[in-house]
Amino acid sequence: MGTSSMYTGPSGNPLLPDDFDDTTNPDSQNGDDNSQDQENNNTDGDSAENNQSHNNDENSGNNQDSNGNENNWSNAKNFMSRYASGASRNFKRAVSSYVKAHGGSKSAAKSASSGIRSTSGLGQFLSSSSTQGIRETLSQYNVEYEGRTAKEILTDVINRIAPIPVTKEDSVARKALLRTMEVLYEKLDDENNDITTLEKIDKELLNEMIPIQVESYIYERIINDLGSRIESKSTSPADAISKEKELKEYINSKVETTLKDKDFSKIDFNNKMNKEVENLYEQCYKVMEDIL
Repeated sequence: MGTSSMYTGPSGNPLLPDDFDDTTNPDSQNGDDNSQDQENNNTDGDSAENNQSHNNDENSGNNQDSNGNENNWSNAKNFMSRYASGASRNFKRAVSSYVKAHGGSKSAAKSASSGIRSTSGLGQFLSSSSTQGIRETLSQYNVEYEGRTAKEILTDVINRIAPIPVTKEDSVARKALLRTMEVLYEKLDDENNDITTLEKIDKELLNEMIPIQVESYIYERIINDLGSRIESKSTSPADAISKEKELKEYINSKVETTLKDKDFSKIDFNNKMNKEVENLYEQCYKVMEDIL
């Protein structure tokens, strides 16, 4: 079934290139057997879930303890499975335990290297377009624009920022960028549908799009890591779609609130491993981690 392929954004993505493979490599971490054992033992409702959360909290600070780390991943998988199956409605705890399984918000952000690079790349493109102009920016990117549609131009920009992925992490970042560029395309779409369409990129649009990129990456990453739990435990494909949508809306709301009113034009996006961008991810992961 492939859970990530279920969600196609607000519409079919008009920017998806022919090489786009919308599949995931779920459950990339160890601990599946432990997770299954916990699922079999936790049949007495949310009280058992509360006990698991308490144990998870005790282990979350011990990132150097391999057993503790495995337990954290088992907890994350268990909570996501319970949410997907309907045994629990507490998807917030599933997300919180997932962040803790990464070693907490700081470690989760630091390990989001491809996400940071793609977010920095998007920020650089939008910032340059808003200050220098779209034609000058595209020339710097070696992207042809004369006689081409806005869709064709943006597809080339995507390939410059996040090339065809080699690693799983790169694939997650590329998927997130594709989703973000879809939103950008829809915001800019007009009857011209050429280079003049992209001339509307400004500071306001930059400030709109960076949170969308951060949210898209966090969502795609959790689906990549734990999406098979939703696929295997949901009662039907429609139920799995609903669960994914609920998770996406929750992540979106947390990122939107956390990054609200920030002026991203003040960030220097030229550094692909930007510490300021990493800090944005850490802030968002922290809010999700702290949910009780």
